[in-house]
Amino acid sequence: MPEKHIHPETPSVSLEHLPGDTAIHPAPPLAVVGIGGSAGALDGYERFFLGLPPVTGLAFVVVPHLDPGHRGLMPDILRRCTSLPVLQIEDGMVLQGDQVYIIPPGFSLSILNGVLQLGDLADVKGSVIDTFFAALAADQREHTVGIVLSGMGTDGTRGIQAIKRWGGQVLVQDPSTAEYASMPSSAVATHLADAVLPPDDLAARLLSLTQQTLSLNAGALLNDSDPASAPLQTILRLVQQRTGHDFSRYKRPTLIRRIERRMLGWRIQDVSQYLKLLEEMPNETEALFQDFTINVTSFFRDTEAYAELKEHLRTYLQANKEPQGTLRVWVTACSTGEEAYSVAIVLHELTEEISEDQQIRVQIFATDIDRAAIDQARRGLYSREIAYVISPERLRRYFSVKGDQYQVRADIRESVVFATHNTFGDPPFTRLDLLCCRNMLIYIGPALQTQILALFRYALRPQGLLFLGTSESIGAQQDHFGTLSQHWKIYQRGEGKAALPPVSHTAVSTQLNQEGVGQAGQQSRQDRSHRPDTAQKAQKVLLAEYAPPAVVTDNQGEVHYVHGRTGRYLELSPGRGMNNVFEMAQGELRYELPAAVRQALTERRKVVRSQLHVEVEGFTQTLDLIVTPLTGPSSGLVMIVFQERLDTQGSVSQGASPSRPEKTDQVVALESELHHSRETLQATVEEMAVSLEEVRSTNEELQSTNEELQSGNEELMTSKEELQSLNEELTAINAEHQLVIRDLALANDDTKNLLEGAGTATVFLDNDLKIRRFTPFISAIIPLTLSDVGRPITDFHFNLRYDHLIRDVKRVLKTLEPFEMQVQTSGAARDGGGQTDGAGGADGGRWYLMRLSLYRTTDNYIGGVVVAFTNIDLIRFQGTTPDV
Repeated sequence: MPEKHIHPETPSVSLEHLPGDTAIHPAPPLAVVGIGGSAGALDGYERFFLGLPPVTGLAFVVVPHLDPGHRGLMPDILRRCTSLPVLQIEDGMVLQGDQVYIIPPGFSLSILNGVLQLGDLADVKGSVIDTFFAALAADQREHTVGIVLSGMGTDGTRGIQAIKRWGGQVLVQDPSTAEYASMPSSAVATHLADAVLPPDDLAARLLSLTQQTLSLNAGALLNDSDPASAPLQTILRLVQQRTGHDFSRYKRPTLIRRIERRMLGWRIQDVSQYLKLLEEMPNETEALFQDFTINVTSFFRDTEAYAELKEHLRTYLQANKEPQGTLRVWVTACSTGEEAYSVAIVLHELTEEISEDQQIRVQIFATDIDRAAIDQARRGLYSREIAYVISPERLRRYFSVKGDQYQVRADIRESVVFATHNTFGDPPFTRLDLLCCRNMLIYIGPALQTQILALFRYALRPQGLLFLGTSESIGAQQDHFGTLSQHWKIYQRGEGKAALPPVSHTAVSTQLNQEGVGQAGQQSRQDRSHRPDTAQKAQKVLLAEYAPPAVVTDNQGEVHYVHGRTGRYLELSPGRGMNNVFEMAQGELRYELPAAVRQALTERRKVVRSQLHVEVEGFTQTLDLIVTPLTGPSSGLVMIVFQERLDTQGSVSQGASPSRPEKTDQVVALESELHHSRETLQATVEEMAVSLEEVRSTNEELQSTNEELQSGNEELMTSKEELQSLNEELTAINAEHQLVIRDLALANDDTKNLLEGAGTATVFLDNDLKIRRFTPFISAIIPLTLSDVGRPITDFHFNLRYDHLIRDVKRVLKTLEPFEMQVQTSGAARDGGGQTDGAGGADGGRWYLMRLSLYRTTDNYIGGVVVAFTNIDLIRFQGTTPDV
């Protein structure tokens, strides 16, 4: 990643003169604020900058939508609103604190290592704000603030998602105060904004966020002397208790940034206050959990990476898959499903391209720990902004329009199975051909990374493909994976068997023991503070010595609490850890236990299975299985008691022959297994009947919806064709207009040069004798300026020894006949440049041939009179006069 040029510890400094030649360079900004807006955002810019103090330590980069064909006026406008220096960006400009930078018209903008870079506007396809926000977030990370103001469209929405992903802050103008609410409404709909406020309040909120960021100290969350009691560990334990997920092995800087952001949102600076808030408000714990999971993703992130993955998959399928085979894929940390659907689309395209002789069935598992994100992924509904990142061809083939959103096509959705799953806490999917884990490893610690990569090796088939993020690597597993693409991090598993690494059950055990172990731990702390009496000691001894072994489980068999030595009846299978009593049961318990638990929970009564036989240390032990449903807060749990029985000959048949023939024992075991199978089959049939009815109902609704969508799609296609035809006509008309405008401009230039080059003093009058146009030489006769256009000619004094000009003009309009007359100016005249010319008659005046003619339009319409004066001093001086 690029080196950051901002430091939260750097204070704001002023540039003062120092003795000698010592020079102080401007300090880098404490944070960079990107401000995006479009139509109607000018008022928002002004109100925002009017609310800023002269010194903030921040750099502001303004990215409006500007007309590339016009000179930008934004710098001049913003200089009236702020005392900060306002600069128009030049390529290679380095960001400095307490300055405002504005993008010039006709360019896109990016940033790298704190240096602003101008680019081609056509490359960003109208998303200049999204492009800059994404680059800014990657460069400045948590020291980024994005502000979205008024505007049309959705530019900025994808950009703020990138800012939140990198730990930055997002402020949005309240759509109700925006002249055009489309851009801020789209940003608000992402639910990522830290604040939605009117422009007047955005500056104050920005300062509170950035100033609190400087005052927060990461050391307040850590305790080097006792890490277990540090506030950070306390917060993680609270999250674990409430959500069942353990984040203690995530990278500390990532966790601290997420906690700080939540504290900033509540305007809390004291960690102890935030701990109290977490304890009193379960919703805040859930919100912090959502921040930890970092649910920010997109379709086809790194398009070239997916193209290369497709080619490696093609090679893999041609070399490894048999006809009619199944391609198994696991997409971990799938968030809201964009990456899983991207893989599904690539595989769908690939299977269509492969020969028909090789029919491949695709099975994709997509998992995440966030249940809300998984629910959204199953629906497959996404905003219209995905059109910016998905090619038109894929958008047409794999998506349909549903209201103001796009929905993934049904067959693509059905090829992906979404499930809530903890990658490093639950058993993995196995026998995989492709495993995608992009941008998850960068958030967790090295030890957990090593464990997860070993888990991935176990889950993949030999020669299976592993697809990681561009900032991730296989680390210590490099001896077990071959590199197919170093740049896009595509690897291939080597040959050989891989043992399943130990799977962490911290999240599960913590969740399960909230009532059991948690309460017991609380009780033990109280016991340590109060000296136990003799009765309590006696009760503990009696329970330990004489109470039968027991476990508390839920309806799925997951263990919540264990009492006594249950290992005689429950055995861990080799290969992987488990916490399920159904899978650990031995002998006849394996068949009777699930049925007894189901019956106890269904009928809400105690269920007893008598005289069950279990092999214990090489001997047969007879016992009674007692399953009792628990009530109260533990509703939904059962207590399973293993009560040993004494046979007629003693406590245990110590190596003696059983009292029943071996054949009879086998028959009883088979009958018990058959009975259990029948009960299970009946329950399955009933569940399938209910599910089938629901599926039928859903299918009918989908068929009806599909018909409506088909009809709507046909109407949209018709409208699209009509609009396309209209657009083509408008384009043709516009081209014609452009040609006419160009011809008119050329004709206008020719006329202007002709009139000025001929040296004739001319004035054009309309039918009301108002001035329409004149040449500069007319100033020698009539003192006109450009502001006189539109005024009547009768308002002016003529420098002529002739008083009937107005009468002659009216006569020409009346008779439609031209008129000529020699006239002389009064005294010395001035030429068009204002210089006095002494030439003329003996009395000092200059002689002109005055010609009055009609002004005719191209359609022969009389539009006024043309009054022209031609200098004839030379002719008169030579003693020759023209005929009048």
